[in-house]
Amino acid sequence: MVLNLTLKVHPVVLFQIINAYERRNLDRTSILGTLLGTIDKNCVEVSNCFVVPHSISPQDGTVSIEMHIADTMYKLNKQVHPAEVIVGWWATGFEVTSIAVPINDYYARQCPKPVHILVDTTCRTGKLSIKGFVQVDIGVPDRSQGAMFSPIPVELLTYPPEAVAVKTLLKTRLTPSGKTEPRAELPQITEACGDMEEALNFVLNYVEDVMADRIAADNSIGRNLLKLVQTVPKMNTSELDNMLNANIKDLLMSMYLAQLTRVQVQLNEKLLMSSTNLNPNQ
Repeated sequence: MVLNLTLKVHPVVLFQIINAYERRNLDRTSILGTLLGTIDKNCVEVSNCFVVPHSISPQDGTVSIEMHIADTMYKLNKQVHPAEVIVGWWATGFEVTSIAVPINDYYARQCPKPVHILVDTTCRTGKLSIKGFVQVDIGVPDRSQGAMFSPIPVELLTYPPEAVAVKTLLKTRLTPSGKTEPRAELPQITEACGDMEEALNFVLNYVEDVMADRIAADNSIGRNLLKLVQTVPKMNTSELDNMLNANIKDLLMSMYLAQLTRVQVQLNEKLLMSSTNLNPNQ
């Protein structure tokens, strides 16, 4: 079960963890919290999280979690996102520590098989390291028992609006002020078409190199390319042009109607303000 488990994390979860780490008290080296999301067979999708205050005893190293705060935060989140449930917990750091076992025991009472996400916010390897774990029992039956955290694969999952937001945030690295403005729809479409063309050229060059025996073929890449080709509907050039032109016309019409509505609302606001100024008794 552990080997087949896949952990999918949304970018908003990582942003919340990094934000909580940057806002922590300076005397704390790490923080932890609760992971929220959905469970579908052997796939855990993490879409939200929050911080849970905790303290570690300097004498014996025992950890104390503010359970009432965790329960309150979960109930409040349940009112906004009723479909999200507790799926595990997260912590900052670069390795699993000894306090992970008692913390995982607490979350095991909240969900059957809690997952653990470890985020290295110090970027020791030069990038943000994200690791996923799940606790498994080890030992001999009816004798000494123990536990270990087995790694599981982690994938970043983005919805289309999240992908646009992440791409916009990445552009701040190239600006001197560290700020950027969201672009309009048409420039985004142009940029996406350019990225798609570049990706297609890269794939075509790879296929040509494999056909010419310049590089060795990779079976996994071949299967993914076959799956990609099978998802594309079979149509000729004229049908594809008609589909693209129809979609572009629909987009332009939606943009025109949205702009027209915005202008109408602004005119109504100005007329209402002018009417109020001319008749102050109303």
